[in-house]
Amino acid sequence: MQTENSVQLVFVILFAIVASALVRKGRADPLAANLPPRQRIRPILLEMIDPLLAIVVVGPVLAHELNLNTWHVLAGLIGISVGIPIGLLRSRVQFVRAIKSSQSVVLTRSRAEYALIILLVILRSSEGSIRQNHTTSITLLLAMLLALPIGESFARSVSMGNKYHTSTVESPSMGLSE
Repeated sequence: MQTENSVQLVFVILFAIVASALVRKGRADPLAANLPPRQRIRPILLEMIDPLLAIVVVGPVLAHELNLNTWHVLAGLIGISVGIPIGLLRSRVQFVRAIKSSQSVVLTRSRAEYALIILLVILRSSEGSIRQNHTTSITLLLAMLLALPIGESFARSVSMGNKYHTSTVESPSMGLSE
């Protein structure tokens, strides 16, 4: 367990470093200065690696829950199934346009981003106390809630990648100078 947490911590730190560099790249884009409030430029690569963070953060806990019994696997599948339409909806709401020249996307900020981050932190923080409380309904709910952000993240990432690709193929300049 300790080795698993150490590997997880190293991966989160590496992800944070890469994400920080990509966020700085987006902020340094000259087009970022002309964006309306609540919009930001993000390299498409950052959107593509987001599911990895969800897996690293909740994956070990979810794996433990899924190994309990078939009902927990079913609860995890329900969580993923609920997360997929949420991710597709978030992608549709967030995506503004693609910027081919910098391989970036313009996104609208949403409160859902912060809500999902808070959910991940709460789930990760309460993992120990929930494991001690062996009430089946609570652990089934935990499995479902842990799987939800994974389904959401994958669906949003794939949808965002498709939107980026479609936008750059249909209209390579997107009205912007290359």
